Amino acid sequence: MPKEKLLKRVKEKLLKKYCSRRINVWIVDGELVRSLFFLDFTEGGHDKVYKFIPEGEIWIDDDVSVGERKFVLVHEAHERNLMSKGISYDGAHRDSSRVEFFCRHHPKKVEEELKKELRKEF
Repeated sequence: MPKEKLLKRVKEKLLKKYCSRRINVWIVDGELVRSLFFLDFTEGGHDKVYKFIPEGEIWIDDDVSVGERKFVLVHEAHERNLMSKGISYDGAHRDSSRVEFFCRHHPKKVEEELKKELRKEF
């Protein structure tokens, strides 16, 4: 099956609230992503880590509850921005985990952090 058809099958919902002119955020069928592309896909990912994710996209696994999505998204967006600057996955992931941890302990700040990360230009 062509990659375009596979991508249409895994994408469930575009989260328009978090999209910008350079980033699209999708809820995807995580089970299908694991079956078709990468067995260890969990919670989320983006094009700078996974070659099967189209450029300019962040994917959130549909297994992530609605209440958890913002925290996963802030992690993925921050990580993608750092990797766009040439920072390694390990370094970007470590710093993104710090940002996610901060937001989980200060949930009123998560929207502010998301806006900041999703509006960065590279």
